[in-house]
Amino acid sequence: MSHSMTRTMRWLLVFLVLLTACGTPLSNLDVTVLHPGEDTEMEMGESTRLTVQVTDAQGDAVGDAQVAITVHNPESQAIATMSALHEGNGLYRTGYWTLPHRVSEGTWNLSIEAERGSAQGSCSSSFKVENSTSEILLAKYGFWLDAPGLFNAPSQIGLERGDARSGVILWGGGRPGMHITVANYVAVHWREGDYDLEDPEAVRQFFMEEGLGDVMGYAHSIGPIQSIQFKNWDAWQVECRTASYEEIQWVIFYAPEVGKTYAIGTDVVLPPVGLDSHEILRSSFAVFPDVQATGVAPEPLLRLLPSPDLIGPPLAARFQGAEQPIILQWKPVKGLAEDEYYEVVVDYWYRETHPILRFTTRETQVTLPENLYRSPNCGVFNWRVTLKRQTGVRDDGRPKGEPLSHQSLYWYFWWQYPPGEERDFPPLCPYTHID
Repeated sequence: MSHSMTRTMRWLLVFLVLLTACGTPLSNLDVTVLHPGEDTEMEMGESTRLTVQVTDAQGDAVGDAQVAITVHNPESQAIATMSALHEGNGLYRTGYWTLPHRVSEGTWNLSIEAERGSAQGSCSSSFKVENSTSEILLAKYGFWLDAPGLFNAPSQIGLERGDARSGVILWGGGRPGMHITVANYVAVHWREGDYDLEDPEAVRQFFMEEGLGDVMGYAHSIGPIQSIQFKNWDAWQVECRTASYEEIQWVIFYAPEVGKTYAIGTDVVLPPVGLDSHEILRSSFAVFPDVQATGVAPEPLLRLLPSPDLIGPPLAARFQGAEQPIILQWKPVKGLAEDEYYEVVVDYWYRETHPILRFTTRETQVTLPENLYRSPNCGVFNWRVTLKRQTGVRDDGRPKGEPLSHQSLYWYFWWQYPPGEERDFPPLCPYTHID
């Protein structure tokens, strides 16, 4: 073998050895990115810890290196530079870093530099960045809202209707707790125009006309309604008690800069102690007049008549025995056409069962049958009313139809056996705490 060929082979071997490292040909520390990698997809607003591994030329873990990680966006701009600290076995991690909102989608890059004395190593990697739900909502509808993040519960859009002019979303989720699922939800209604919400009665009318009580569980009652300042808007705060005895809070206001009326509802199951959970969930809300939103939701916004206004018996009324008939009454929504009727839904609990009864009428009242009192029940009956248009006939002869109005409030009453009267069924009730 000639001298020139021997020298060529020697340099080729050196080159191949150096090529096994992620760094430059002159590095003698091997740096490997563990997270995020090229198959990682991150959403804007997501937090993570960047992780790399550092070894020496012999493949042994290096625990005393200085490691810096720089994040570059698709435009090659350096967005953040962080130090990574050793956590054992040559693994280095940064603190939690949050990918900013309202940045570019696409491929982002990492550049890593490691030093230990005169030894150096470098490496680069990439990961994918996608729009978060907040960015998607902003582009579609022109408002911003952070993801509901209490309890670190996963959040998803559970309802989305309408378009950029008028619509509704419900966003949130929960995770199992010891005895109950802890959860947080935010609903946003938006309607084009000013609804002249000058007093509590106008706010209540807006609530019923737009079906706000349908979105976040069945509402038992609305109020109190009080005037507040929400950011730079004159607003109304509306308390809402639901069938599950959670306190849902709404903030309703007109935003003249975009010409829309908004209603933001918040609901927290087992709220953290010492925090105003409602304020936390709605605090990020903002509108952006410069965003030309033209989005369309997967479902159309239901344009329905106002909810029937219930008259009696009053919410939480108490009855004993079957001598006095129980008559459910409500105000008429409109004069009925020949194919229109009211559907009255009555439900109750017994053991683990949840019977549901449906009554139909063209009147504005229904008298409950006595056999309901005699049926195994827990003494608490819920009821609500909806105006419908008949589209067919069920197998049992009752009409079936489509809603013309939003559902009414979800009232309840007590119908119990008086002292001394023996019932035909044992009192096996799952919700004995209701009062």
